[in-house]
Amino acid sequence: MATNFALINKETLNFICNGKGITIDFLAQKSKYSTDKIKRWLDINDKLFPTIIQAKTLANCLHIPFASLYMDPKDIPMKSIPSYKNMRTVMNMAYNDESSINIAIIDVLTAFDFLMETNKELDIPNPVYVAPASINSDDPNVWADEIRKYLNLQIDEQFNLSSSRKFYLYLRNKVESKGVFVHCFSGVPVETVRGFAIFNNKQPIIGLNADDRYPAKSFSIIHELVHIIKREPSLCNDNYSSFATLSEEIFCNAVAGELLVPSSALNVLLLNEEYNHPYNLTDIKRMADTFSVSKEVIIRRLLDTGKIDRNAYEAYNKIFLEELEKQREQNKINREKGLPTSFPRNTAQIAVDRTSTSICTALYLGYAADMYSKYELANHLGIKLDKVDMFLKEAGTWNN
Repeated sequence: MATNFALINKETLNFICNGKGITIDFLAQKSKYSTDKIKRWLDINDKLFPTIIQAKTLANCLHIPFASLYMDPKDIPMKSIPSYKNMRTVMNMAYNDESSINIAIIDVLTAFDFLMETNKELDIPNPVYVAPASINSDDPNVWADEIRKYLNLQIDEQFNLSSSRKFYLYLRNKVESKGVFVHCFSGVPVETVRGFAIFNNKQPIIGLNADDRYPAKSFSIIHELVHIIKREPSLCNDNYSSFATLSEEIFCNAVAGELLVPSSALNVLLLNEEYNHPYNLTDIKRMADTFSVSKEVIIRRLLDTGKIDRNAYEAYNKIFLEELEKQREQNKINREKGLPTSFPRNTAQIAVDRTSTSICTALYLGYAADMYSKYELANHLGIKLDKVDMFLKEAGTWNN
């Protein structure tokens, strides 16, 4: 049987890899093809071309349409990587290669461009960033209080939300209402990058790791929002259960912790007779569910507010890390066996969760205006056609 080679434009493949900052080692690791093969595919003087299947795999690794590999380089718009400060404090040696991070950033920037173009076609004004009033203090508690006022976050609304997912969407909607674009990226381990902030005066951008848990995403939204308010473009992988070393990360973590679990509200909650020190694991979970945050955030807040000591914190944290690792391992085994994981995948919900509120709204309005078909929505969101109605139902609740 004859092999079907893809007569791609090798100059275009080079242009995309160079423009996105993609290394040969990254392509080899992601595609499972040898570095020698990839070098030959990139060599414009080499007569070896990838097969159709191999070329499609390369396109998938690069997060580009397969057809792009046949185009002329000058016809391909290429986003540049904006400057940022690398705030990552736990470096994974296997991910010193920045390729996956560059792809993630460009994916979010591309999504932002899609929003701008769609809003223009729908004759919808693009959101404009409304910055908060200057916060003349170095006290994280003051910052948390001012940002709560800025976003109009109400503690009773927070307590009344039914899940950490609902709270995540509530926070995302509040932040986007101020003209900050919030969108998820994929393909990067959460320990490598949890989130990033890109600042500009018109509409700043927050990128969140789609693979993070809902409480972690909520924390990252506020953490990155502090960077935005401080006009600090940043790339972060820190979380509140670790002890950051960079002053910027310590500050952002402290603000996010106080904002999500205000010490005043925590003190009132702990006056309830059902909470008795020393707190057991059920108490910790109940507190976390009340604030719609993670158990890790709760124990850190208890530590920071003097309700528990460092030894108790470390003991709790060890238990939660072991629980999380055990669950991740079980999920991995289940996936390999084709069994459901502990977290059922509602693909329509996942599409909403990883897609900016602004884009969800634009897609909903575009469908209502007959600009997009259900097929086009399914293709854009990466969901099956029969799940589009579920997406429209949820997106419709924000627009009616």
